[in-house]
Amino acid sequence: MYKFQVINKVLFSLFFVSVTLVLFSSSVIVFPNQAVAAGKFTIDPKINIKKLNNPQKLKVVAYSNGENKTKYLTGNDLNSNTAAVSFQFNQKNDLVTVVHRDEYFVCAYDLNAQTNEMKSYSCIEGNIENPTGKNPVKIGSGPVVTLSTGPFKAVNGAEIKDPTIVVWIKNLASKKHLKDIKAVAMIKGEFKSKIINARRLLEKSKDNIIKVPLLFDKEPEIGPIKKGDLFFACVSANVLKPVEGTECEHRVISHTGHIYNLVARHD
Repeated sequence: MYKFQVINKVLFSLFFVSVTLVLFSSSVIVFPNQAVAAGKFTIDPKINIKKLNNPQKLKVVAYSNGENKTKYLTGNDLNSNTAAVSFQFNQKNDLVTVVHRDEYFVCAYDLNAQTNEMKSYSCIEGNIENPTGKNPVKIGSGPVVTLSTGPFKAVNGAEIKDPTIVVWIKNLASKKHLKDIKAVAMIKGEFKSKIINARRLLEKSKDNIIKVPLLFDKEPEIGPIKKGDLFFACVSANVLKPVEGTECEHRVISHTGHIYNLVARHD
């Protein structure tokens, strides 16, 4: 009788372990050389810091699929010529579901460890190639091209107080089931966003263009906004498809005024 009870306990333990393993494996999608939790995808920057002068702290920000993320790298994170970071995003939220070729951006800021002020930055805008897995991207190297600022660059322009980034959304008149859209702007590692009733705003528009002003009324934690800083504007919503559920554009601040218009959606 005792042996029978022991055998039953062993069999039950083995069954419990096997069920646990099955449940765990069902929550993870496995790809060659990568594993991503079910319902998630990642953007994985490799940041070239070889030419930075003794980097001690990086602030890295990312935006994709209606979500913004921020991480800091210090100490051992910066001991080699390349710093790595990974941002995890939901494949689906209340506004949008990620699809192949959706747009995103990532920026890395080299900071003074004592003052926390930005010394230089590098940014890139890209497209999601793997909506259910990892999306590697390189920052801080290569040439300056349309979607990349290339190597880290310093900003020495005049300071700008309380800028407003106006996110423009075009070509929505043909959308029959126009719903909420999230408009986002980012400058110097700081995000501002607003969810708008696109149908209502389009009805009030005289030129079929929705314009969403986003005021940056506080100085960023990494120093004042200056002429020469790079800013982004993005919009996210399923209604923007069939092309992309998230669209982004960027521009360098070229004047010292307070209003900066940027068309985040063209088509």
